[in-house]
Amino acid sequence: MIALVVASILSASQFAASVAAHSPRAAVQQLVAGGDWPRVMAGIRGGAADWIALAPELAAGADAAHGAELTAALAGALPRAPAEVLAVVDVRRGPVLGVQAVCGAPAAVAAAADVREALDLLPDVAAVGRTKALCLKELAQAASR
Repeated sequence: MIALVVASILSASQFAASVAAHSPRAAVQQLVAGGDWPRVMAGIRGGAADWIALAPELAAGADAAHGAELTAALAGALPRAPAEVLAVVDVRRGPVLGVQAVCGAPAAVAAAADVREALDLLPDVAAVGRTKALCLKELAQAASR
């Protein structure tokens, strides 16, 4: 059993250190127990690149409910930090970070015009171009439902 130290994680680098020292699950549990989870989700929605980059670790440690919150936060970040979000989106359609989950989420659909505009400004280079195209496709499909 993992001993959980209930101490507030103040920064993305502290979270990353907790993941390295323990596990993603223990680090996420620490975020939740310390009351930092809502602040982290707000940071992601606001486009905080340091927290967005840690989305794979957050997803690996999250339960279903927290995973859904992470998906929604990333979808909300698309208009503000499209390159950062696309860098962590899973093109293999994972349940939390999958391109269809993030780009088809209600938060992305609600801001579809802003998301399209932000994505259109990104260059079509390498993996970002492919992910961008998939994201635009998923957004269009979700918006037409």
